[in-house]
Amino acid sequence: MLRCLHPWWLSGGGAGLRLLQRHLFTMKVQSPEFQSLFTEGLRSLTELFAKENHELRIAGGAVRDLLTGVKPQDVDFATTATPEQMKGLFQAAGVRMINNKGEKHGTVTARLHNENFEITTLRIDVVTDGRHAEVEFTTDWQRDAERRDLTVNSMFLGFDGTLYDYFNGYEDLKNKKVRFVGHAKKRIQEDYLRILRYFRLCFVGFTGEL
Repeated sequence: MLRCLHPWWLSGGGAGLRLLQRHLFTMKVQSPEFQSLFTEGLRSLTELFAKENHELRIAGGAVRDLLTGVKPQDVDFATTATPEQMKGLFQAAGVRMINNKGEKHGTVTARLHNENFEITTLRIDVVTDGRHAEVEFTTDWQRDAERRDLTVNSMFLGFDGTLYDYFNGYEDLKNKKVRFVGHAKKRIQEDYLRILRYFRLCFVGFTGEL
């Protein structure tokens, strides 16, 4: 049963426009699904970033999956390192990089031990057109979380098992609620595909809130 609320912006209403209170919630995650991610390639990746004092965390939908006991098929990583810093540390370590098309938006893909790792610099959207964005890099995890679509997709997970949650994503996940981070209308205008992600979760049993 679809349990999403009717999108208020389609009917011209203003109800549902809301801002989420920002605060940091942390907890420890040590599930079998999380531990299973630690391949030889991932261990090498985390060691490289730690050696240069660059923070590296799991981001987005992979965190959501791990918190629901599902091993993610795709894992995205976020970091405080800039693309140039990432390229420097990979080159120094003799690590091959592939598919450099994402560097403008902060994404570098490295191949270690026959695995591809897609790592993106923390960023702020400066200009958006409904599909693409011009970004500015940051080292502020909260600012990066603010630009994400849904609360359940705005969490980060450190490799020591620490969950970083700024917008009640963990509570929403436990209660099977799907909400946008901040203004729903603004989030959707930034990237129209976000409404599809919203309804996708509604179709698998989440209750929508706009």
